[in-house]
Amino acid sequence: MTGASLTLAALLLLLSGQGGGDAGRYASYEAQLARILATESPSPAGAVATPSAGSPASASESCLLAPGSGNTATTQDCTSCHRGFERGHSHPVDVPQEGARSRSRSLRSAAEVVKRGVFLSDGKVTCLSCHDGNSPYKARLALPPDAPLRMAVKPGKPETYAPGLMAASALTGLTATSGKTALPAGTAVSPTPLCKACHAFD
Repeated sequence: MTGASLTLAALLLLLSGQGGGDAGRYASYEAQLARILATESPSPAGAVATPSAGSPASASESCLLAPGSGNTATTQDCTSCHRGFERGHSHPVDVPQEGARSRSRSLRSAAEVVKRGVFLSDGKVTCLSCHDGNSPYKARLALPPDAPLRMAVKPGKPETYAPGLMAASALTGLTATSGKTALPAGTAVSPTPLCKACHAFD
């Protein structure tokens, strides 16, 4: 990057209200998500799927998160294909909810989390707590069944999160359950209801 482009990038960050670290972390998250979604996107008709470097040739055929497979995958199963997860994930997995709760007052009890519709395998937060092969939503988000659907938030774009700026969308009035049949597969939705099932931000 040239000095002028660095200055322009710094100015844009300043104007958007983000620090350099925030933008860097978000760019890293977007790149990781794009890699994951690229491995999960269906190939056009007649195209030959090319496995990503280091992944097994039959990864898409043997994925335990395939629709209809049930929630049986372990974190090890997931990370055998999603190898970058260990380096750049944003949420701990294989963590007992009650153990984590003893260290943080902002976490709900395991019983409350399950009551709110989130899967805790053996009382632990796992990959399957947030992702479900039967979910039609982007990243196969496992939203609680009665969760109201909202647009996915895009940092730096207030129209996706500021109450006075948000426009009505196809998601208005839908829940995670009703949206499964009303919306196209891969629709990006906010994960907030899923987050709030464990984290007492409200």
